[in-house]
Amino acid sequence: MIATQRFVFLHLHKTGGQFVNRVLLRHLPDARAIGYHLPRSAAPPELRNLPVIGFVRNPWDWYVSWYAFNLAQPQRNPIFRALSADGQLDFKHTLINLLHLGCDRSRALRTRISTALPETRAGNLGSGITRADLLGFEDETCGYFTWLWRYMFFLDARADGLHAGRMENLRADLLEALPAVGQPVTPELRDAVLTNPPVNASARRDYRACYDAKLRALVAARDAELVDTYGYGF
Repeated sequence: MIATQRFVFLHLHKTGGQFVNRVLLRHLPDARAIGYHLPRSAAPPELRNLPVIGFVRNPWDWYVSWYAFNLAQPQRNPIFRALSADGQLDFKHTLINLLHLGCDRSRALRTRISTALPETRAGNLGSGITRADLLGFEDETCGYFTWLWRYMFFLDARADGLHAGRMENLRADLLEALPAVGQPVTPELRDAVLTNPPVNASARRDYRACYDAKLRALVAARDAELVDTYGYGF
């Protein structure tokens, strides 16, 4: 989380947040980092009513990125370890498990995973998801990415004050969001947003090659909220 006097930036995992973090911390004198992958609900009370900037990503692409990232370091994420059988399951079967994680049929699995999650966010340099957060994920229709989006950006079950950009258009959308939350954009800040190199970018194949028709449709159904709200297609 990056906090300023005018707004808060929330870093949703795998949506270009490290680039935004770096730009804001370097070019806004009052910007400061608070925690790591903190959700809006965990912001200090004096910040919770500030406008929020965040980024979303094509859900089909996001799941491929999530799988590849965790497969490279499977011991780091208890959720990935459990849903992929310690990295032994392929993308398709891991994703099917992930997409149904909030369902009643996965209740025992959530309980088992939660025992490996931290009780608090203090010092947490991973996803920031706590034991209580995961145990509270109960939704028969919602995919994991949609749940994570709500967890990060909703306050009292609402997204009031959220200025969401699409990662696929991150630079331009960030330059639109900053004035919208009352943040002046200096020439130096604009130049940094437009020209600084990507941060933590990874080269990989087209995400569409990872899906068959049924898996594609399953993501469309379970993450329909994000697909419809932000105009995504496969």
